[in-house]
Amino acid sequence: MTYLYVGGMPSQTIAVWSVEAHTLDSRKIQEVGELYSPSFLCMHPTLPLLYAAERSWSAEDGQSGAVSVFEIDAATGELRRLFRCRSGGAFTAHVGVSPDGRFLTTANPKGPTLALFRLDARGIPTERPFVQAHVGKGATQRQAQPWPHSAYFDRSMRRVFACDLGLDRVFIYDLDERAGSLRPAEQPFVQVSSGAGARHLALAGEDRCVYVVNELDSTLSVFRYDDERRYLAIAQTLSTVPERTRPANHPAEILLSPDGRHVYVTNRGHDSIGVFRAVRATGRLRRIRCFAAQGHTPRHICLDGSGTLAAVCNQGSHEVALFRMEADGTMSPAAQRIGVQNPTCARLVTLERDR
Repeated sequence: MTYLYVGGMPSQTIAVWSVEAHTLDSRKIQEVGELYSPSFLCMHPTLPLLYAAERSWSAEDGQSGAVSVFEIDAATGELRRLFRCRSGGAFTAHVGVSPDGRFLTTANPKGPTLALFRLDARGIPTERPFVQAHVGKGATQRQAQPWPHSAYFDRSMRRVFACDLGLDRVFIYDLDERAGSLRPAEQPFVQVSSGAGARHLALAGEDRCVYVVNELDSTLSVFRYDDERRYLAIAQTLSTVPERTRPANHPAEILLSPDGRHVYVTNRGHDSIGVFRAVRATGRLRRIRCFAAQGHTPRHICLDGSGTLAAVCNQGSHEVALFRMEADGTMSPAAQRIGVQNPTCARLVTLERDR
């Protein structure tokens, strides 16, 4: 059975839906409350755990964000909260777990900080986080201060890449596993175009390429990544939408297909999903087309484990749209729409029921 988990902003809940794989019929099975805008969700790589980044600690305390950890019941798909802690900064926008499940990061725009947590064998943070502050300002009025928006581990577990929308940079940190800390790499950052606003990224081709979606100028930046020599180098910049629509558009999420052949970008304003084909030899991208998001303000897109089903969070029209995905990158919208208030992030999880 496949389950859909949806967080939102503003929202006080995570909604849980079952989705029948063949018909895509959906049924709401749970709504978990007492949350404060759980705007981003992620899964543990090996354990049945869902992590939620909450924008604030409570209705009265907006000076800190929170991370909540939920256990997923394999038989029902329902969530049970196991743990909650402060996130290491305020207005927490992103949470991610390392490929080996031993570390967790948060990005906190109103820190402005990144935080690194060590996880125990149960997937629970075990101690106070290591916190890395960002300083400076960017090129536009929107970038008067740093705005750490997301953080990602590479597959080797040697690096963390952090997008800062306010500084137009992807920061590069070396991970010290023993100390549970981050330190600036020998190449401490790479720059996207001034005023571009680096928001989220995707790692491709065994980390040979890093794709960065830029919120403020509707572009994608493609970087070559040499893990052995430890450097990033810009290879390409291209628009996420047709040129005439760029001023009214603000892309949000970037996603790589499981086979690495296609990159998907949500376009808020153009209300589309941009689909790009990656050249295997170089990682450079070519836009195939933009598919209608079947709603307004698409903020997030996720795939199921097979890469054949997608969920798009249309925040502006308060619904999640489902799509069938084809090997050539084509997206076919399903008739079903799932009503959720202010959806900002979703996860599709397929569970094997106990026999």
